[in-house]
Amino acid sequence: MERRIGLRLSLSLALGLATALSACGVPKSDAEADTAEVQDGDWMATPRITSVLSQASGGVLVRGEAAPGARVILSGADGSAVAAAADAQGRFELHVGPAAVGQILTPEIQIGQATTPGPQRLLVVGEGGRLAALLTDGGASLRLTPGPTLDALDGDGRGLIASGRADPGRKVAVQAGGGTAQGVADSHGRWSVVVPAVGDRASDIEVEGRIFRYPGPGASPDRVERAGEGWRVTRQLSGAARQTTWFPDAGA
Repeated sequence: MERRIGLRLSLSLALGLATALSACGVPKSDAEADTAEVQDGDWMATPRITSVLSQASGGVLVRGEAAPGARVILSGADGSAVAAAADAQGRFELHVGPAAVGQILTPEIQIGQATTPGPQRLLVVGEGGRLAALLTDGGASLRLTPGPTLDALDGDGRGLIASGRADPGRKVAVQAGGGTAQGVADSHGRWSVVVPAVGDRASDIEVEGRIFRYPGPGASPDRVERAGEGWRVTRQLSGAARQTTWFPDAGA
């Protein structure tokens, strides 16, 4: 299965993925989130998605946080959009229909007639939204739905980053190409580590004793597709830079 996707891109891989990802791992807090300037000079945080829940209709329910009263928009590559206002506590819910599943969606905040996108994109694929994840240009992907020991692999054609979830403080071993690297889950239970030895190519990656067969980067940009036992999305960033993310199936 393949779907063409469109992307709105605001960042680049100026320093290469391995360097950029080494400091990444958890969603930004409200205080750290990118901001949009309001007409009177104040600043408003862009939306932060916290969970995605499957719906019987085949769509998904997207929940998140924004400034209280802010108008939040989730737009698709096909021009579709859903919107809702954050409540007094800054919480919002967006009901996304089945037609948007398989697209990369852009969370935005609306100020007057202008909209400002957040730093991440939302990927929802599979029947009933079986996989949902936040994609960051040059950053580790954040899987929101259940996954195996390995949540995702992100590569830029050179380096490869493994990321996942574990109990806070737990050490996680990643082995590939005869080398071993170790990550530690942070206070949010997120970990990421540079995969040793193999680079961004098809290879076997072992995480905590489980072997995942990474199919390598995608040949065509702007595409979501099945690859091996998982989903692969390849995105064109700035210039010739690309980022491939592979999400192994939850049962892999």
